[in-house]
Amino acid sequence: MTRPESRTQKRHLIEHVEVIEGETLRAEDIARLCHRTPDWVMYRVEQDILQAQWKDGACFFSSSTVWRARKIADLELRFDADPQLAALVADLVEEVQDLRTRLTLLER
Repeated sequence: MTRPESRTQKRHLIEHVEVIEGETLRAEDIARLCHRTPDWVMYRVEQDILQAQWKDGACFFSSSTVWRARKIADLELRFDADPQLAALVADLVEEVQDLRTRLTLLER
């Protein structure tokens, strides 16, 4: 994983792995964090479930992809969900979290 030079970046602890907001990760990194294979990750990229950036033929992911990938992997495993359905549920969960955050800010 490449580390940004700025130490002011937000940091997230995900199962004993520190992920710095703005950091780029490889498919292998996402796979390891999701307890899946790189092929699992690349299939979801091909299906437009996970968003990746390509540079010189290599695939990179933003650190924000970690939460989405882990949520999708969990939903697929726990509910034997189709990848597209798991992605939809992950989108809905994220939207509800965003709405709750906005509501909390409005109530202040």
